[in-house]
Amino acid sequence: MPTRDKTFKTIYYALFFLALGLFTSPTVVSLYHILLFVPLLTLIKRGERIKLSKSSISLIALFAWGLVCTIANYEDLIKPSKAFQELKYYLLGVLCIIPLRYFFERADQKHLKVLMNIFYFTIIAAFFVGITKAFLGFDIVKWKSGDFHARSGGFLNYMRYGYGSAFLVLLGTGLFLGSSNLRNLLKGKRFYAAMVLSLFAIFTAKTRGALLALMVGLPVLFVRYKKKLALTIIGAGTIFVLIVAYISFFSNSSIRFLDINDGSNKKRMSQFYSAVKSIQEKPVFGLGADQFSYHVSDIKNRYDIWSKEYSGHSHNIFLEHAANYGIPGLILFISFLVFWLLELYKEGSNISWAILSYVIGFVVSGQVELLFDNLNSHLIFFVYSCSQIYLFSQRANPIKSSK
Repeated sequence: MPTRDKTFKTIYYALFFLALGLFTSPTVVSLYHILLFVPLLTLIKRGERIKLSKSSISLIALFAWGLVCTIANYEDLIKPSKAFQELKYYLLGVLCIIPLRYFFERADQKHLKVLMNIFYFTIIAAFFVGITKAFLGFDIVKWKSGDFHARSGGFLNYMRYGYGSAFLVLLGTGLFLGSSNLRNLLKGKRFYAAMVLSLFAIFTAKTRGALLALMVGLPVLFVRYKKKLALTIIGAGTIFVLIVAYISFFSNSSIRFLDINDGSNKKRMSQFYSAVKSIQEKPVFGLGADQFSYHVSDIKNRYDIWSKEYSGHSHNIFLEHAANYGIPGLILFISFLVFWLLELYKEGSNISWAILSYVIGFVVSGQVELLFDNLNSHLIFFVYSCSQIYLFSQRANPIKSSK
């Protein structure tokens, strides 16, 4: 039996806080990276190494270039410490491969089931906390009534909650179908409840972009198993789009989830246009990490762009990277995604296909929302680290049992 030393236990605690805090608390989930730091240094000191894939090289290069851009813009940075902290995800997506591989090589199903059950509990609890606040006006956590947002956010903001829930449905469905070993680990009443409530959460959060992720990601996933089902989903998605178009432009319906002509998309377009203007102004070094949202009001005023009262991020993962890190940063970000997708596609197993469908869903929905919030940044780079560990193991033991 592999040795389970202090290093193993510390990584286990880090994953405990990831499972507990991902959908509940940015403070709790931050302990994931904090606790992994010492095991990472310990394992590197012991001689643990990984062979960098092209996607990992792209991530490290993106981190380095982001650092250059942020330093180059240092005098104009708003909240410098937060800006530099935003860069950590790119680097840790690669560095966390080392401690996570050490853990998964030594963990048994007991450890994994404990982590999964904690995670399922937070998903189930988040759903009921969110709908109680949004629909009944009562906060279970603080045990008080109030005038809360009409869109359910679980324990978090409704946007990150809705998108995160959609990605969980994609990942959970794909991994469940992908491997009998994973199916045995995942299955159970808590898993099914968490998946169903995650699906419902997309609608209670009223996140249309999250539904878009499923409309694209699920057909990609199911085309491997049941092409007719994939075509059915595509057909249903097409009908849904036509219904939305009719309600948006030819009806007086006030159902926000079905009305894309409600004003929010006009605001999004103002963010897109402002990001383009920012990129034109600073095409090489950009504005620095996490800076576009602080400069968008000034950009709108200078170029007389509509929706001047609306600020914030660009609502697009590509435009945001180009605005913050210039065209070189955008190229590095796209190269990371392309290389990751190619690595998953080349490996060709059911598990790699499940992750591939998630990445595609992430990219597509990322055209209407910036998905690098606390929840989804932790999620995508954890998935990335785990996918690299899986790909390493497949190369070392190329028996495609999961196909």
